[in-house]
Amino acid sequence: MAESRTFSRLKTVGELIRASSTIYTCPAHFEAEIKTFQVNNLHTAAVDITAKAVVSSSDVPILTTKSIAADAILDVLGTNSIALKASDTLVITAGTTNVLNVFLTINETYIG
Repeated sequence: MAESRTFSRLKTVGELIRASSTIYTCPAHFEAEIKTFQVNNLHTAAVDITAKAVVSSSDVPILTTKSIAADAILDVLGTNSIALKASDTLVITAGTTNVLNVFLTINETYIG
């Protein structure tokens, strides 16, 4: 009988957003829980952000054109989380390029 092994790992992703960026793709053989999702506006003016998950090739909106004030930090999830399966992605679009810094904390679980 083959032994089933599962394990999980905590991962941090940080990225300066271009016009549109895929900031996370759940790896093959894993499920992922995005536990924190914060965005920092480094610009001197407000910047719009849009966020979506692409789940099984379908777009699922997370944020639809949310304005973030200059030097502000947006906690997108609060106490909620987002679950993704292998190949699902998280895509961010910024109204101004190279001024939004995104920070994620993700728990990935190996499912075989």
